[in-house]
Amino acid sequence: MNVVDLARLQFATTTTLHFLFVALTLGLVTIVAMMQTRALRTHDPDLRSTRMRRVRFWGGLYVINYALGIVSGLTQEFQFGLNWSGLSHVMGNVFGAPLAIETVVAFFLESTFLGLWAFGFQRVPARAHLALIWLVALTAYLSTFWIMVVNGFMQKPVGYVMRGGTSYATDWTAIVTNEATWYALFHIVGVVALLGGMFLAAVSAYHIRRDRDIAFFRPTLVQGSVTAGVGALVTVAAGFVHLDALKDYQPAKYAVLMGESGRELDGVRASMVTAHGPGNWLPPAWVGMAAMGMVVIGVFLIVLAWIPATVALGKKGVPLPRKRFRLRMAMVLLPFGFLALIMGWISREIGRQPWMVTGELTVRKAVSDVSFSGMLTSFIAFSVVLVTLALVDWALISHYARLGPDRGLIGDAGLFPSPEQQLSPDGAAPARHTDVHHSY
Repeated sequence: MNVVDLARLQFATTTTLHFLFVALTLGLVTIVAMMQTRALRTHDPDLRSTRMRRVRFWGGLYVINYALGIVSGLTQEFQFGLNWSGLSHVMGNVFGAPLAIETVVAFFLESTFLGLWAFGFQRVPARAHLALIWLVALTAYLSTFWIMVVNGFMQKPVGYVMRGGTSYATDWTAIVTNEATWYALFHIVGVVALLGGMFLAAVSAYHIRRDRDIAFFRPTLVQGSVTAGVGALVTVAAGFVHLDALKDYQPAKYAVLMGESGRELDGVRASMVTAHGPGNWLPPAWVGMAAMGMVVIGVFLIVLAWIPATVALGKKGVPLPRKRFRLRMAMVLLPFGFLALIMGWISREIGRQPWMVTGELTVRKAVSDVSFSGMLTSFIAFSVVLVTLALVDWALISHYARLGPDRGLIGDAGLFPSPEQQLSPDGAAPARHTDVHHSY
């Protein structure tokens, strides 16, 4: 293993772990925003109270994942600066603007809106508070969009010219509307719905199996399962559409993913040599296995993700905790969603090899002039940081998820009381509760 191999392995490890944070964050923020919208539109005070408790519970789990995801993102920034100076030197004029917008506009705005939302319960008017969570969701997707603009350019460079070995943007409209960006975005929208829904269903099933807060978690079990099923359909459909488009701008990757061999593969190899000179321009064959695994899991989830929702149906009088098989299924399926996500990311990024920017800059030329020991040290350090963050994230999420609705990170049993709870022992309504229901 040489410096380039270590740099590749480091990028694959850190990016994959970071993307797990991002995908769950996007899925949860969308679900929480929809929950709060539904709560605000509810006129019955008791039902609104229950729905706002759900917002607090699931919002708390979202905040944990977001906070630790920020640190994992900072690790990515350090990695680019240390290991990929060649990419910055050659493509910095194109990459600089989208990454700056992502950081200054989307990322900082998202953090600001999230802080106002998380600490704004009972302090911000209901409609303004609802607008805040939707602004968090919007800026989260904007952040993802600008990152995918950069990634789309790496997959299919458009709207630029090269002068003296340096790129210069000539058509930002072409860069922003790059098909390699938009096909991936539609795919990601399905993936985050799938992961968010499966997470919702898994946590809800955990509590129902233990006969805890069934009335609270029964609707979210159904909502999560249905969201996951729809997300699986969108993911697989967008993936097949994207795969067909690869024939035009990444023929070598398409040939390997489709398992082509013989004359067909020789023809692709010859066309790549004609375009780029002598060399092996095909990605490793095992990428096709990763892509196949992603497809198999995707189809698998289309069939099974809906099943936990049927727990809420069936014979009346049968206690939900007794439907253990379907409840356990919701929990067992969750890791498969993350596994499919990893396989999809690997097939997209490794499938571009040996290019850092397809047809323009190879990975070997993009790597910084770093010694083997220096690259190994950064690889170990970054991997330890990312793995630690992932373990801490999962430990915290599991801990607060097990605590239940009113003991979560931003839970408060008295913040959204039912009408019966609003009366004090002497029959008077406490001022705090009156203010809450005036706002919500």
